[in-house]
Amino acid sequence: MPSLAIQVILAPILAVSATMAIFLIYVAARYTRHIVRIFEEKPLFQPLRVEPLLEGEDADFRTKDGIALKGTYLKARTSSRAGVIVFCHEYLSDRWSVIPYADGLRDLGFDLFSFDFRNHGISQVDESYKPLQWVTNHEIHDINAAIAYVRSRTDTDAAGVGLFGISRGGGAALCVAGDDPGVWGVVTDGAFPTKGMMFAYMKRWADIYTGGRRIYQGLPHAVFAWVGMVSRVRSQIRLHCTFPDVERAVARLAPRPWFMIHGQRDNYISPEIAKTLFDEARDPKELWIVPHAKHNRCRELQPVEYASKLSYFFEKWAPRRLNTVEESPTTTEEPAINSALSMALPVASV
Repeated sequence: MPSLAIQVILAPILAVSATMAIFLIYVAARYTRHIVRIFEEKPLFQPLRVEPLLEGEDADFRTKDGIALKGTYLKARTSSRAGVIVFCHEYLSDRWSVIPYADGLRDLGFDLFSFDFRNHGISQVDESYKPLQWVTNHEIHDINAAIAYVRSRTDTDAAGVGLFGISRGGGAALCVAGDDPGVWGVVTDGAFPTKGMMFAYMKRWADIYTGGRRIYQGLPHAVFAWVGMVSRVRSQIRLHCTFPDVERAVARLAPRPWFMIHGQRDNYISPEIAKTLFDEARDPKELWIVPHAKHNRCRELQPVEYASKLSYFFEKWAPRRLNTVEESPTTTEEPAINSALSMALPVASV
């Protein structure tokens, strides 16, 4: 039996701990259902749709959990190759959205491989999974399968691959790159963190479900983190998936480079949220906030500068540089791309 003095000391500690545990259980039981509902709402936006190209080599491959995916391999329009880039499309889009985003890179010596995520395009539908805008383990499986296909080709590039992802595809690309040293560089447009977005949602909508700001304003971040974690677990069970830690993945990227593109007027993921994800990564990294651009609209608003910065990044970091900006900025085959490159400046790190 503990002495009376020890009991006197432990009693208030145990009382506070029990009170905190009860409070956390109450908060989770009371509010997670609301957070889950908000978390699982589908955004109202029109994904990019592009007519398929007649050229390209069609590919059939499977994920490690047996889902059949479809892809297209587009070879560079140069006599030699600078590298291979795997394109990861946005939620509700398909592999052909690679054309407006990255087809110009083929004139600079890059092969492109674009594929349809499961439940998208003409890839197999996974009946057990209803995809949302959030990155899950399923998208990671799909990108890993796409990279495995590229590596299985007879013309595989021993130097590895670059990744280019849009929105959810960008977040999934970051998660893959964080664990795959064979990825030599990543570009994302509209990528976002899962935990960071949930925290922003909870702060934004808390007053609706708590009845006033006074209740939650003084709560420590740990309480929000707890409620967010419980909410994610509930959604994972409901949606038959897991949500990876995108923030932790970007912290593992270095020394591989990352170029993050984001719209200044993104109504879904504010630039502040995007910057919290960017801050988790170490150099080399580059950030371009596109003035006045909304979610996934940076390319449409600044097409010339977009092509210029994209070309600059991939040419700078490709394992084999056919026409690097430093060495020969005006010797590409396509005048439009050549003009854009001539105006390219290094993107300042934030």
